[in-house]
Amino acid sequence: MRSALLLVAVLAGVAGCNSSAPYPNDSPIVGARVSANPNPRGSEAFCRQYARQTAGNSYENRIDRSEDGFGIRALTRQQALDQGEAAYRRCRAGRTG
Repeated sequence: MRSALLLVAVLAGVAGCNSSAPYPNDSPIVGARVSANPNPRGSEAFCRQYARQTAGNSYENRIDRSEDGFGIRALTRQQALDQGEAAYRRCRAGRTG
């Protein structure tokens, strides 16, 4: 019985890795996801999602929800969006690593 429960837990975790999960704290970067980019590498859709994910990561890494006020959040959001646009340009140039 324990083995069966462990197997179910592992399979549920793997299924979660493949889903398109949004950021848990309602990121202001619309469309940003913590899951892998599902689009074909090099496509317009891939680069747009790559840009959103880069912006989302940047925002989440900089923001402190318990201390930052509206002005800092707005500035942090804009900086993250700028980094996302730079990531988009890199991606379209074929430099996504």
